[in-house]
Amino acid sequence: MRYQMKVEEIMNKNPVFVEPDTPVQEIVRIMKEKKIGCVIVKNKKPQGIVTTRDIVFKHLGEGKGQTAKDIMTTDLVTVSPNKTIEDAAALMVAKHIERLPVMHYGKLVGIISTTDILRAEPELYKNVLEGLKMGKGGFVGRGVDFGQCESCGNYSDDLEEVNGQWLCEECREAES
Repeated sequence: MRYQMKVEEIMNKNPVFVEPDTPVQEIVRIMKEKKIGCVIVKNKKPQGIVTTRDIVFKHLGEGKGQTAKDIMTTDLVTVSPNKTIEDAAALMVAKHIERLPVMHYGKLVGIISTTDILRAEPELYKNVLEGLKMGKGGFVGRGVDFGQCESCGNYSDDLEEVNGQWLCEECREAES
């Protein structure tokens, strides 16, 4: 059996956080200074993510807002640290994104990007790039069970059916 590298082995364990009212110019400065492609918007818990794409398309292209809350992506697609990087790659392709916040029991513990996958598994990265370019909803490799939590509405790669509803890890804990 082939060794399956886990997300927690290659994720960035120190994501950068900003508050919802952080000005876009400050976010750009932080991203440039730290050489990162995104920041997590946090108000006690993750509220969203601001990526370079959000800044370019929403703020510059559409003239939207002046702060993180105005341009952030709020439908967070997350991955668990114990998932394989192949699972993370499949989720990135299916959702057409390049970064995934890593959540463990409702707590943000890191972030994984296509660049992290490139460093760890160059062959897998080629599949991710091809899938993102082609706009495929699927991924060649192991299947991934993911979707939108029917309670909180966030996307998760760790849905389980509880009392007839598909729930993420955090919502399952709240149910118990």
